[in-house]
Amino acid sequence: MGRAKVLIAFAVLGYLLGVGAYYLFRYLEPYLRQIPSTILWEGWFISGVLGAILAVLLVIAWAYLSSER
Repeated sequence: MGRAKVLIAFAVLGYLLGVGAYYLFRYLEPYLRQIPSTILWEGWFISGVLGAILAVLLVIAWAYLSSER
């Protein structure tokens, strides 16, 4: 039962990170439009990159907080 809870927690966390990345993209979109690149205009690309960055930051924070001192 413990493994299922961990998987569900990661699924919920991933969903929340995706939603956060979406809204962050909507906030940054006017500034990103000034960059002359067609792939950066795609919402799926920026949301994916922001989601990946948020996930890495979350793992770094988790590793730091759970390390033995």
